[in-house]
Amino acid sequence: MATVDIITDGACSGNPGPGGWATIIVTPDGTVTEFSGSAANTTNNQMELQAIIVGLQKVDAQAEVHIHTDSQYVINGITKWVFGWQKNGWRTKEGKDVENQEFWKTLVRLTHKNVHWHYVKGHNGHAMNERANTLAQQQARSLGHPVLQARANAQPQTPVSAGTFPHYISLVGSEFRHHATWDACKQAVHGVSGARFKKVSSAHELASQRRQWGLPVEEA
Repeated sequence: MATVDIITDGACSGNPGPGGWATIIVTPDGTVTEFSGSAANTTNNQMELQAIIVGLQKVDAQAEVHIHTDSQYVINGITKWVFGWQKNGWRTKEGKDVENQEFWKTLVRLTHKNVHWHYVKGHNGHAMNERANTLAQQQARSLGHPVLQARANAQPQTPVSAGTFPHYISLVGSEFRHHATWDACKQAVHGVSGARFKKVSSAHELASQRRQWGLPVEEA
């Protein structure tokens, strides 16, 4: 059974206010795929939930999934509170409607026995969590224009030969690129939903990765 890691984060300015979410999916072969989005009038908790929902929608339902989130609201909700909510007809102990219940209902439907939950302390040096936070914050600040902002912020990159290893590759839409450094690779995909990137150490690994991404193999 394939094991997939999903790292998520949500952000909101105003709470409620403009918000963003981000999901990073890491597959067993090391491929990293990023998704992010925004909402004009939302809350931080809704963005945290949305990030995880998208992540689960993007992976094989049969995969073993490890979700990493810095939201105690989500962790406690899905592992503890939701059972009481369901039993009480989606009402709290006080008889009030559960907040964000449409998000919760969707998350419950997507969750299965092979989904495992991991709490990650936010802003504590976890590289993928920091990356997800950056993407979510960017979406909250720049609603509807993640690609334009990423391109505006992009700096000129040093060209790298496809025959020089190791190096890094990215796929943004249909655009496949080689990068000399990990930072340059991350910069190229920054804020672009669905972008993929990975380190490759040999021509064989490069060819294999291109096939997995549905691309033709480059000639040597």
